Amino acid sequence: MQRKIDGIDVETFGEVNNQAIVFIHGFPFDHTLWDDVISEFKDEYYCISYDIRGFGKSEIKSAQFTMESYTQDLESVVLGLKLDKPIICGFSMGGYIALRANERENYKALILANTATNSDSDEAKLKRAAGISDIDAKGIEPFIDAFFSAAFSEDFLKKEPLKIANIKKNIMNFNPIGIKAALLAMISRTDTTQSLEEMDIPVLLITSENDKIIPKETMKQMASKIKNSTLVSLSESGHVSMIENPDGFKSAVRKFLQSL
Repeated sequence: MQRKIDGIDVETFGEVNNQAIVFIHGFPFDHTLWDDVISEFKDEYYCISYDIRGFGKSEIKSAQFTMESYTQDLESVVLGLKLDKPIICGFSMGGYIALRANERENYKALILANTATNSDSDEAKLKRAAGISDIDAKGIEPFIDAFFSAAFSEDFLKKEPLKIANIKKNIMNFNPIGIKAALLAMISRTDTTQSLEEMDIPVLLITSENDKIIPKETMKQMASKIKNSTLVSLSESGHVSMIENPDGFKSAVRKFLQSL
């Protein structure tokens, strides 16, 4: 079922009385990133995916986004759907949102895929700023092509050109303002590392052997700081793990959910 909550495009799947899982996509995708994963779990769980503000069909309202405003949007979705202790699953930038939200609210569990807690280094800030300038000068397409070359493994780019083309076509329809606003939000985000040691809920961390954006070692260090954590490393996958290794991703999530 599709609905709007405070300008956010929200999709729900499954029975409302089942345990809720909220899926938060990463940059620069939309909620369709989770379609295959949700199809696996919607018969047993109440699955929710939504377009982060400025992406997909969600409204923009303002170009001045922050990680805090993204977190408030997540809280609006949880409140609007009247979810009780949902499990939050965040990928990459979606993980940044989930980590910040966990500092504000008490959820049942977290699933963190290919994400990190540290705020941007100066080098990373300059790289994102350059990305904004490139979008202004050249448009979205060259930016997406460069991002995909880092986000997906070389093998996947060669083996799945049609899938890559479809994902790119979808993103090309997004408003460039939303993409640039997200880059600014990531530049200004807070560091959530300290909160890891305070977590008292189960946390699944999923990393990839060939992730060039957030290395495996980064997530290993995160897992070592969380009391009740499970770390799974997926082979044959780059950054976008649920797309490159869907079976491994879904298997890791299923085992974690069964352990709760």
